[in-house]
Amino acid sequence: MPTQFIQKMNKTEAGFHLLMILSLADGDMHSDESSIIIDFIEKIFKEKIDLIKEQAFLRALPRSEWNTHFHEVSAQFYKISTYEERNKLIEFAMKVVMADNSMEHSENKYINELYDAWDLA
Repeated sequence: MPTQFIQKMNKTEAGFHLLMILSLADGDMHSDESSIIIDFIEKIFKEKIDLIKEQAFLRALPRSEWNTHFHEVSAQFYKISTYEERNKLIEFAMKVVMADNSMEHSENKYINELYDAWDLA
């Protein structure tokens, strides 16, 4: 069951968490990835986000908790987004994952989870 923190997330915050976990899934994080994610999220969803707070939360989140957090946040994003918004996010997520021209097993797992949870076929 998602925490109260997750249930209060807006689309910008939830999308940021999903994309950041995806970008970290291969064990590599490039500084430009974060700024590209932020630009995309703020442009598409236009809702308030406290980047310092969200980045601090994700840095403090143990890797062993990423999957649970990802699942809970994807459910929250589904509840508060439209089909079109989910498609835009997953399309961008694929660009983030494929930025290095390869898809690691962990990245594929997260992408598949989004497709399954959001019934995107």
